[in-house]
Amino acid sequence: MPSNRPFLYTLAALLLAANTCAFAPSKSSPSLTKSSTAIYYDLNDLPTHLLSGELVEGSQAKFYGYFAAGSGAGGIGLAQLPSMFNEAAAARESASAGSPTKGGPALNAGPLVSLYYDNEISLADVSDAISKAPTADFISKNSQSVNFMASKGYIDKNDFIREMNKKGCNALATYSVFDAISSGKGGIVSPVVYDERIEKYRQESGAGEVASSFVTDLNGFLAVKVGAFIGLVVCLLVDFGLVAKAGIEGFLS
Repeated sequence: MPSNRPFLYTLAALLLAANTCAFAPSKSSPSLTKSSTAIYYDLNDLPTHLLSGELVEGSQAKFYGYFAAGSGAGGIGLAQLPSMFNEAAAARESASAGSPTKGGPALNAGPLVSLYYDNEISLADVSDAISKAPTADFISKNSQSVNFMASKGYIDKNDFIREMNKKGCNALATYSVFDAISSGKGGIVSPVVYDERIEKYRQESGAGEVASSFVTDLNGFLAVKVGAFIGLVVCLLVDFGLVAKAGIEGFLS
């Protein structure tokens, strides 16, 4: 029986040639570089209605997208500003509430102190607050806070202030002591950090002066607050700037 292999080879060759001819570019057809794939078109080849219509609609869509995202981010950012001011306002109000003070020279801790608290803090009041600060264990056992962290032994700012008021400490000095301990990380402090810093402040303090570590920690707290405020304002300006730029490109260009 004769072999079919020559016939099969011939058939395969014909099929391959047919496929090649079918997909080869025709002289009468447009070049592949200007096929239906849009990315190969030069801007000069685009129809006028695309430049005047669809591209403008794309810019407007970009604006709406930026506006939606920017409004959400901006709203969150703006909501943080009152909380920043409220913390400082609470300390400032305490200074004008007739809190007892020992008077004397003011704490020399740099310009950020009077800028944030809007008042000078008596050096003697700070020394008194550091010396009378109760232990973390005492504050935790007498805590009236209902938050989860306070129930686990962490020191809540309100509990600290309440115990210091019972001891007759100056309110503004009390705020400054807790702020220095917290380092700007919020109104909750680890009991270990609290005890370590109070002990360090006491050991380094001398007659008529406050520990340099306290001044450093207080300025660290103030730097965090001021830095957070400036950073937030810059982010808001960038956010609103992007929205405004997209609006100009979409509607006014």
